[in-house]
Amino acid sequence: MIAAWERTIVPADPLVRRLSAFGSLGPAEIDLLRDAIQRPVSVASRFEVSTAAGKGRQALLLVSGWAARQRVLADGRRQIISFVLPGDFVSFSLHREPLRYASTVALTPAVVAEADMLLEACIAQDYATPLASTMRTVAAAEDALLAHQVTRLGRQTAYERMSHLLLELRERLSLAGIEPGDSFTLPIIQEMLADALGLSVVHTNRTLQQLRRDGLIRMSGMKVTLVDAAALAALSDYVPITRLVGRS
Repeated sequence: MIAAWERTIVPADPLVRRLSAFGSLGPAEIDLLRDAIQRPVSVASRFEVSTAAGKGRQALLLVSGWAARQRVLADGRRQIISFVLPGDFVSFSLHREPLRYASTVALTPAVVAEADMLLEACIAQDYATPLASTMRTVAAAEDALLAHQVTRLGRQTAYERMSHLLLELRERLSLAGIEPGDSFTLPIIQEMLADALGLSVVHTNRTLQQLRRDGLIRMSGMKVTLVDAAALAALSDYVPITRLVGRS
């Protein structure tokens, strides 16, 4: 399937920056990361990058664009489990037969690359090496993201959910070196935010408007600015991912 996609040449810098935030990587590990990202390809919005059917291993990396891990119910309702951002793995598991619990779909035009060589390198290396240690921390960060999502959907109000998610997106984009600071591009429609937060589109819009009226965020087109990130963190009980995995 991947051979049929349009080939594109892109750097692996988002991955390098993201992994460097989770571990101590030297020049050798960085060279390995860049060499291991193979056959980057462009995909259109709504392209299904990986499916939820069956088991199997294929390591992929999102180099640019946004995607989402999602489950779609029989009646068409969708739950977005997590957003996939540049520098994130679409699928990367050291298990021989990893379970695919969700499909991954591009939300914007994106570039995806094969990372099988990186997966094989991690399997072949001793667990004490810097790269293997970093990948274990990355796996812990993925668990932290899932815990964030469960907490949002299970116990938080709409106001808290939106605040929490915006903080998480800001942190993740900053870790990948894409948009450091309190402003970032949100290139998705409100329906996608609603599907991630378990809200209706109307409730999602009202929540964003309330955050704007309260002076906590600004929105201009696709640009979101967190005016008072500290207040957002306090009201949503946000704990940075780096702190959860012991990197801050």
